[in-house]
Amino acid sequence: MDTFAYALLGFFGIGYFVLGGADIGVGMLLPFLGRDRRLTLAAIAPFFLGNEVWLVATGGLLTALFPSLEAEVFGRVWGALVVLVAGWIVRDMGLWLRGRDDGAAWRAFWDGATVAGSWAVAASWGVAVGLLMGGGAPLFAVTSCGLFALHGAVFAALRLGTRTPLARRIAPVALVAGVPCALGAGAGHLGRTAPYAAGLALLLVLAWAALGAGRYGAALVSSGLAIVVVPLLAAVNLPDATVAEGAGLTATVAGVMLPLLVAAQAWVWWTFRGRVDGPSYL
Repeated sequence: MDTFAYALLGFFGIGYFVLGGADIGVGMLLPFLGRDRRLTLAAIAPFFLGNEVWLVATGGLLTALFPSLEAEVFGRVWGALVVLVAGWIVRDMGLWLRGRDDGAAWRAFWDGATVAGSWAVAASWGVAVGLLMGGGAPLFAVTSCGLFALHGAVFAALRLGTRTPLARRIAPVALVAGVPCALGAGAGHLGRTAPYAAGLALLLVLAWAALGAGRYGAALVSSGLAIVVVPLLAAVNLPDATVAEGAGLTATVAGVMLPLLVAAQAWVWWTFRGRVDGPSYL
C-alpha cells in the first residue's frame, strides 16, 4: 500500500508541474507574448482550471495518506506556501476579472495581477523546494522561475503559432543560471542533488537545440521533462513516511478516479490541440 500511495502522490504532483507549469509560465511572460493579451490568454483558457485540479488532488492525497509527512513539510515551508496560495489567488483573479470591463486601465491592472501572481507561484515553489533541500531557497527559486518561464514560452509558441525568439533566449538562461543554482541549493547533499542537476542540464540542452531547429513539439517535451526535476528534488529530500491507518479507502478511491481524470484531461488537450485563432472568455 505504501508504494501505491507514493506512486499516486508522485503522479498527481508531477502532473501538476507538467500541465500547470505551462499556464503559469504563460502568465509570467504575458507582457512579452504579443500585444493582444486576450489572444495570448486564450492559449491557456481551456486548460488552467483543469490543471489546478492536479495540485488540489496532490494536497488532498498528502493530507489523507501521509498526515505525518504533511505536518513535517508544512512546518518547514509554511511561509513559502502562504505566498504560493496568495499568488495563486491573485493570478486567478487577474485571469477572471480582466475581461469584466473594456477600460484600458482596468485590463492593465488585472494583467499585472496575472503576471505578479504567476511569478509568485513559480518563485514560491522554488523557495519551498529549496528549503527542503537544506536552505537554498533563493537559489532554487532562480531555477524554478527559469523552468516555468521556458515551459510557458514553448507552450505559447505552439498554441499561438508564433516563432518568436523568446523561448530560444530563455533556454540558455535557464541552463546557465538554473543548473548551478540547483547545485548550490543542494550543496549539503551533492550526492543526492548532482544526478538531478545533470539530468536537468541535459534536458535544457535538448530543449535549446530543438528550439534552434524549429522543433517546438520536441522542445515542449524537453521543457516538460525538465520541470519535473522540481517535484523530484522535493521528493528525494522528504523524510520517510508510512501510510496512515485507515487511508486504504482513500488510496483505492483515488486509484479508481485516476483513469477518469486522465481521460478527461486528455480529451480537453486533444480537443484544443490546435492553434489559437481568436480571443476566449478571459
